Amino acid sequence: MQDLKRENTNSEWWDLKTAAAYINVSYKTLISFRAMGLEIVEIGRLRRVSKTALDEFMRQNSF
Repeated sequence: MQDLKRENTNSEWWDLKTAAAYINVSYKTLISFRAMGLEIVEIGRLRRVSKTALDEFMRQNSF
């Protein structure tokens, strides 16, 4: 299981649960970040977030 998680974090595009774990927030909080400008790609039922976009969003919204 740990190898799978490491493999996911090496990818540029993450599912939302992996992205939420990366920034140490709940899935629900990550979804609320979308309303604040976090770009989430949605194709049908598939939703992914770019690690680059996530890092940039966190930088822009930190104080």
